[in-house]
Amino acid sequence: MDMINTIERIPVQLNKILNNKVVIEKNLLDYLKADSKVKKIVFIASGTSYNAAFTTKTFAEEFTGIPVEIIYPNIFVNYYNHSLLNDETLYIFISQGGKTKLVYDALEIVKAKGFLNISITESLDSPIAKLSDLPLEMGSENEEYIFRTLGYSATCATLYWIFISIGKIYDGITESMEQFLIEDYLNMVNNLPGIRNTTLKWYEQNKFQLMQKNKFIFSGTNDLWAVSQEADIKFMEMLPVFTNSFELEELIHGPQNAFDSMTGYFLLSRKDEDSDKIERISDFINTEISQCMVVGEGTSREVDLSFSPRSKYFSSLEYITVFQVLAYQLSTDKGRDLTKGVYPQITKYINKFV
Repeated sequence: MDMINTIERIPVQLNKILNNKVVIEKNLLDYLKADSKVKKIVFIASGTSYNAAFTTKTFAEEFTGIPVEIIYPNIFVNYYNHSLLNDETLYIFISQGGKTKLVYDALEIVKAKGFLNISITESLDSPIAKLSDLPLEMGSENEEYIFRTLGYSATCATLYWIFISIGKIYDGITESMEQFLIEDYLNMVNNLPGIRNTTLKWYEQNKFQLMQKNKFIFSGTNDLWAVSQEADIKFMEMLPVFTNSFELEELIHGPQNAFDSMTGYFLLSRKDEDSDKIERISDFINTEISQCMVVGEGTSREVDLSFSPRSKYFSSLEYITVFQVLAYQLSTDKGRDLTKGVYPQITKYINKFV
């Protein structure tokens, strides 16, 4: 099985997560109780799990009315002021393998204080799932590759339905709104195969130019900044090349001084979200430096990768599909074996797992 087959499986898993939303809601209702209002949500996660939490942050705050903070586990364990922990905060720990040592250590700190905690892992038999008060499956089942594509999309989807459930528990989401969100979610799921095919066709037309680049920059705003960060990680670990990602406005506050013709530039564009700024930045890069590719809406050049997201609230998973496919295609054409890490011997020097 190639990674592209895993990417093709994402819509199937996202439908399974939707079908499991009743279980998610029941588990949360039993655990949270409607009379004990959560006033803050804190995520502890790293890498792709961090990016999934970041991707869903705006959605969470809109539909739950609860502020969200995301903390890297090393910062939480070793540098965070633990006196700030409290019983009005819900702590959510994400680790696909369920064995990330510092996530486990962070969970132990919260558990020892008796505060609300949920884990999201691929398997409920993992150490982190067993330690947490409320273990939830992320819905990736058994992802075949260590470079996560399905895991990111499944984690985002599971988080969306967790937040919708919390919104319902605290009377923030009506039945009619939930029905709209279900339909909107399905619009996203049903659009993924088309975006995948569009990306494959675009790649064949632009493969030569992409293969010449020795680094890449990704940029977007709102939740597309988080998607840019996930694209950044995918290209870095899979191709592998140096990459970076920036919030759209920050891209022109210093980083532009390092732009050169050997860098590939991707700007993620959604209608009415800084569209004019994206067009101007794209004009600048294309005219003065090198090829710049706008992805999504508001595209104007042949080099742009144009598609129309069909979802209002879940389109981040439509955008990331582009970069999951591109990372796979570029790494494969570079001769990369995606079943192996580049430096597996790193475990002789430092251990990341329980």
